[in-house]
Amino acid sequence: MVSVVVLLLLAGMTWKDGTLAQTPPPATGEAVGRVTAVGEVSTTKPRRDQAKVIVLQESGKPSAESYARLLTPFPILRTFTVCYRIRLIRFREESTLMSYAVSDDKDNELRMDHRITGYKVSLHSKWAQTSLDTPLRVWSHFCFQYHEDSGVWEIFMNGQQRANGSFPSFDGPLLGNGAYIIGQEQDSFGGNFQQDQSYSGEIAHLSFWDSYLPQDEIIRIAECQESKEPPLLGWSSQQWDLHGDVYSVFRPLEEVCFSQTRRTIKVFQKRQTLQRALHFCRVVGGILAVPKTAKENALVYEASRDQAEYCSGNVGFSYLWLGANDQAVERTWRYWESETPLTWENTWRGTGPNGGAMENCLVMLYGVYPGYWSDIACLDTYSFCVPCEFDELPVMYLKGPALCESSPFNQKYLLGEMHDGQPSLKGFFHTDIYWNSTMGVWILQSLKVAAWAVWEPKRGVHYPLGTHQWKVMSVLCGLEVGTIANLTLSVCGQGMFTCEDGTCISLQKRCDLRVDCPDQSDEYQCSLIDVPQDYQNNIPPQSTALNQSLAIHFTINIISFPSVATQDLTFVTTFQLLLRWRDPRLSYLNLKTDRTLNIISEDNKKRIWTPRVFFSNAHGNVFTNLNQGSRVECVQEGSSVVGGPHHTREVNIFSGYENSLEMGQLYSVTYSCDFELLMFPFDAQVCKMKFMLVSASASYMTLVPTLANYTGKTSLIEYSIGHLTMRTLPNEEFSSIAVEVRFMRRYGFYLLTLYIPTTLLMLIAYATLYFNPDDFNSRIVVALTSLLVLSSLFTQTSNSLPKTSYFKLVDVWLFFSIVMIFNVVMLQTLADFSQQAILNKGGRLAKAFKKIRKFLRELGNNKDTGVDTPVQDLRTSGDIITHIKAAEEDGHEKPWAANGNNWHREEPSRLPVYGRAFRRKNWSENKDVNMSLMMFSRIILPVIFCIFNACYWGAAIVHVNTLDSGA
Repeated sequence: MVSVVVLLLLAGMTWKDGTLAQTPPPATGEAVGRVTAVGEVSTTKPRRDQAKVIVLQESGKPSAESYARLLTPFPILRTFTVCYRIRLIRFREESTLMSYAVSDDKDNELRMDHRITGYKVSLHSKWAQTSLDTPLRVWSHFCFQYHEDSGVWEIFMNGQQRANGSFPSFDGPLLGNGAYIIGQEQDSFGGNFQQDQSYSGEIAHLSFWDSYLPQDEIIRIAECQESKEPPLLGWSSQQWDLHGDVYSVFRPLEEVCFSQTRRTIKVFQKRQTLQRALHFCRVVGGILAVPKTAKENALVYEASRDQAEYCSGNVGFSYLWLGANDQAVERTWRYWESETPLTWENTWRGTGPNGGAMENCLVMLYGVYPGYWSDIACLDTYSFCVPCEFDELPVMYLKGPALCESSPFNQKYLLGEMHDGQPSLKGFFHTDIYWNSTMGVWILQSLKVAAWAVWEPKRGVHYPLGTHQWKVMSVLCGLEVGTIANLTLSVCGQGMFTCEDGTCISLQKRCDLRVDCPDQSDEYQCSLIDVPQDYQNNIPPQSTALNQSLAIHFTINIISFPSVATQDLTFVTTFQLLLRWRDPRLSYLNLKTDRTLNIISEDNKKRIWTPRVFFSNAHGNVFTNLNQGSRVECVQEGSSVVGGPHHTREVNIFSGYENSLEMGQLYSVTYSCDFELLMFPFDAQVCKMKFMLVSASASYMTLVPTLANYTGKTSLIEYSIGHLTMRTLPNEEFSSIAVEVRFMRRYGFYLLTLYIPTTLLMLIAYATLYFNPDDFNSRIVVALTSLLVLSSLFTQTSNSLPKTSYFKLVDVWLFFSIVMIFNVVMLQTLADFSQQAILNKGGRLAKAFKKIRKFLRELGNNKDTGVDTPVQDLRTSGDIITHIKAAEEDGHEKPWAANGNNWHREEPSRLPVYGRAFRRKNWSENKDVNMSLMMFSRIILPVIFCIFNACYWGAAIVHVNTLDSGA
């Protein structure tokens, strides 16, 4: 499509002060085609290449006095089609293009509004509403047609159907001879206009057909291919009565019919370096311009040559940067932004680019080289004026405290005509921003009411793009005269954030701990919470649910159990406590899906209300706190709405009704626990961590258990961690929650260090029943030693456990072990003692007495003689004979033996006792040991041991299985 600037050049338009401009109406006299008096039309007719245009409120100032009234009688309409072309300059609150009334009570018989919210048509006071946008400052073609029989209506824009529907049946046709007005809405027949219902723009080719046109014909009309005018009410046959800021003019037909392309070039007449020029064009929503045709190049030159000397800095003939370079490949010129090659090159100074690899930037020349191109070194020491090109004019948004709901200033603007040497900004409704060189300030002015503000540029900053301090010169939005307000102007639309220099970045990059703005302003003032001025942090918020207490959702993440002291009946735990609630009084700004970026600052934590929870059964006076390490996060749960224009910086606002706050802190606390040791060491302990919400009573707020989670090791030194449960405690003045932790003792240690050793001791004691029956000393010593070792082990185990008034399962085992070894000792004693008569002649006691008597007798004989009697002297002594006989009666071998006539003492046998015992064929024949009792002990003790173990371990296994199942 041919660019708009070329079309305007062909059509005889002028480029004034750096922007495409319409030919203004004459200051005096009459414009061509202007209505000179009521009911009279100039006899001058447009040429075939021209179109008559009615211009309304070109100044942009809303007025109830500007309109055009049709003098030609309006016909009766049944089934009809109406088409027209418009170029909308400004919106109004209702922007009524045309209205038709037949009486005071039928003022909306036919009405068409091009509002910012969409295109709307009224027929017999019934509305056909669409969301069809009407572009500003661009010619567009519209057709509306209605079929009386079916009630169907259709809307076409630029030849394409954009909306359709149907009306209910009407009683009759659209009556004729009414008041048909362009530019105002009639609240009474032919009058009672309002400025907010007026129209600012141009209209041409308004025609009515008394038929339902096919789409192909509508397309021909939209493309100006239909030369015949309708016989019903054609545009050339209409006569108009013009009032107020309204005039008619002839426009080139190509402009009116084919200027739908929106390509535009604006020249900003302030010198900037190349890098700043590239950045500036991005800030204003375009790119550094490169003309695409010779005619377009001529337009750029003509628009800027008056300021060429200033733009060059009086150094050489280069005065405009152009947006191409040949850095990659010499003499292959590419756009800076897209890096695509140029499709057209202008006349070069000399024979072409001659700077070689040292000069890779493109500029436009003036003077003796008017509009020529040249290459130049890409140095920051050069500063020239900047032309920026736009595929379509970008919308600029004004934001700040002066833009409240009742503000007289507009929120949206487009680049407009040059004003005092600089491009102006035209508001969508009735506000302008323009440069005043006399005052040296930029002025923000409402054309509707007397309201304005000014900004004085600082050194190095020329345009009001970005965030700047404006001085308010009128009372508005609660601001007094002279108030300094931060206002932001940028092309950053919804979902974008404006850096202070006007650069646009994604709003998601705002306050994400990464610098994205060139001036780092995206990480400034990163407040995530909007606290009202009347907010009181000592008053808890109301519940978002009607007639319900405020819910405080309780989550605990247990990290570890550093210590579980059974003897002290305590355990130490490290956990993270999370409390979540909603505060409808607050609003949250620009929340991220990554919650780590939604942490509230330390200052804001102190400004808001937070719940207070008491750790009921902890050692010490422990409460939740906001000390070092705590964090309060905003949790994105609901959707956001775009912040109003009264916010200086773009924000997405999340309501406190739908989004929560979450307070988290890490605690290390010692808790008491009532250990139940009946089944020790196969026991499991259920310990409680109690929490009480003390911010208010349970009737005002309630702890709601959400999740209890353990993330540490499940196997500790002495215990393994079982199930975690959480429940609400009933009958409490304050809402309370108990978190129950199940500790299951790891009994493998006790099996290895207690049960197996005691079993081995019992086996050792039992093995004495198989020792030599004659060796009572060995048997009894081993049994008693086992008993002593077992007693020591019992004492050691008991000292490591709390003192309880009941027996523990391990006590039963140890007691049984002691009893078993004690029984072995007793049975060994009985087996040996039961065969010996205490007083009979052959008993051991009698033998002992005999030995005592003999010893005393021998002792007395020695005392009488005073000397020892030699053995050989006693050979014939009666005492010796008596001694020998006594020894024989005792069953012992003779201590003396005769060898002939000589007596001598024989050496005792060196064979051990058991060696002599082995000479017996059968131990059961031993008369000194009760072998029957011995044999009975060997059988009865294993039977008792097996029965006890079956009962004991059966109970233990059943209990362990119960623990494993979580019961």
